Formats: sequence, structure tokens, C-alpha cells
Amino acid sequence: MRSRLNLGDRAADLRVCHRKAGSKAAPCYGRGMVKRIIRIALVAATLAPALLAGGCADRDKFPSLARRSAEDAYRAAQLPAPVPAPSQEMTAGLTARLAALRASAREAHAGFESKRGAATRAVGAAAGAAMGTEAWSVASVALAELESARARAGLPLAELDRLEADASNRAAGGAPADLEAVHAARVEVESLVDTETKVIDGLLSQLRG
Repeated sequence: MRSRLNLGDRAADLRVCHRKAGSKAAPCYGRGMVKRIIRIALVAATLAPALLAGGCADRDKFPSLARRSAEDAYRAAQLPAPVPAPSQEMTAGLTARLAALRASAREAHAGFESKRGAATRAVGAAAGAAMGTEAWSVASVALAELESARARAGLPLAELDRLEADASNRAAGGAPADLEAVHAARVEVESLVDTETKVIDGLLSQLRG
């Protein structure tokens, strides 16, 4: 009996109501359908705030995409340190010291050149002479004087070696001016000594025949 009533209610819900005469037919929903729609609306209104709050809460769970201070610190640590410009200033007093060493080598070389002529003549006179003869002895003394002059010219090289070592350390720290100056002085002095060595070696070879 109850099922029949339900069927009747559903049929009544689906009946078609007519407006005034001549109007088009339009569906007319029954009380059951209206109640169902009202319940759905009430449920939606009740759940809407909770859904909105849940959406906000879930959004808060995601990490922020903003750059963190730790990232800035890491980037700053990865950047290379600025390289200072090379210093072009020489150490105080170095210019005067190098000038004195050059002057000493040039003076010794001038003394060498002043004795070179006499030594060359003495060796030429002793050519073919036996060891221990007077001509050989004179030539040997002249060559010894040339070797002494060469030794005086080479004395500044020991000081230049020390200065060059110190200047190399400063050049590694970004101050190459000292090393360049010391190297130039060393090249000049070595050139003088090398020239004197070639002269002495040639005369010795000539004396030994």
C-alpha cells in the first residue's frame, strides 16, 4: 500500500501543469522534488565554509617559492673574490739598491776591460811557450787579473739572487713591480759577467795551445 502511495506521489511530482488557456505546457515539480532541492542547498551552504577553510589550510602546507636568506648567502659564497689590481709601486729603497748594484758591476767590468788588452798581448807572446817559462808566467798573471775583475763584477749577483727571491713572493701577492726591476738588473749584470767569461776562456784556450 505504501509503495503504491509512493508511486502516486512520484507521478504527481511529474505531472504537467497548464497555465492559462492557449499557453504552452511547462513541467511542474512536486513537493518531494522541492524538498530535495532545499536539502541540497542547505548541505552546500553548510559545507562551503569548511571547504574554503580546507583549501586555505592545504595551500599553507606548500613551501613558499620566495627566495630564502640561506639561498642569498650561498650565492654570495659562490661568487669569486674580487682580484685586486696589480701594484705598480716598488718597495721603498729598492730602486736605489738596484742602481748601486748595477754601478758596482759596471765599475768592475770597466776594470776588466782596462786589463784585457795587456792580457791579450801577454797570452799572444806566450803562445807555444812551455809551462813555467817567463812568457807563460806573465800571461798567467795577466789572466789571473782578468779573473779577479770578473769576480768583482759577479759579486752583485749574490745580492740580486736574494732580492729576486723576495720580489717573487711579493709578485705572488699582486705586486710585480719589484720583480720586474730586479730581473732587469740581474739580466744586465749577468750579461757583463758572461762577456768576461767568454774572453777569459778564449785566452786560456790560446795559452794552452
